[in-house]
Amino acid sequence: MGLNCGMSIVKYVLFIFNLLCALCGIALLTIGIIVLLTASDLEKLFGDYNAIAAPIVLIILGSIIFVIAFFGCCGAIRESHCLTMTYATFMFILVIGQIVIAAVTFAFAGDISNAMTTTFERIFNEQHVDVNRELVDTVQINLACCGVDGPINWAGSPPPSCCGLTSGTCAPQNIFQTGCRSALEDWVDTSKHIIAWVALGVAVVQLVALIFACCLGNHIRNERRRSNY
Repeated sequence: MGLNCGMSIVKYVLFIFNLLCALCGIALLTIGIIVLLTASDLEKLFGDYNAIAAPIVLIILGSIIFVIAFFGCCGAIRESHCLTMTYATFMFILVIGQIVIAAVTFAFAGDISNAMTTTFERIFNEQHVDVNRELVDTVQINLACCGVDGPINWAGSPPPSCCGLTSGTCAPQNIFQTGCRSALEDWVDTSKHIIAWVALGVAVVQLVALIFACCLGNHIRNERRRSNY
């Protein structure tokens, strides 16, 4: 079935947008993995919040977007009404889902930040437990910080983790001056913006692809109806 010039342009624009959506899916997948790798080390600090759920959702979402975009490319090239409209339906659901993820991330980021800093302060004060001491070292190494509010929180010489080391001696000139309370707040804030804005950016690209898919799908259906008369 041949398409007129305008719909042919829409067809190939949709194909290009699906390639962009596939790349966006890979971007979400990558961001999710990066955030998850850091968050998994700090999971005990989240308290009652399952904060690692957000990057896991991003990983799943990125994978789904990639697969759907691939089928969207096939639907556009083959000029299939069924594939194109099915693709548009799934794309609409994904757009709504990503907007919800962005909204939830912004809404709960402050509570998560407070829960993490409170939990870290409690764990820091209970370092007689080996697990707590290991967690403090993990936080200090990963976030390049020292103590709750700075090196002053260590009564004696700061541990090697205050210099980003797992063992050895922490030289005074190499000690991190940033407190872990501030570092945790910055990490949550940065992660919040990365997750939310990447999700919204991908949603915008998908919305454009959704519009083109609906236009192409309707045109293909109308052309088939005309050819049957």
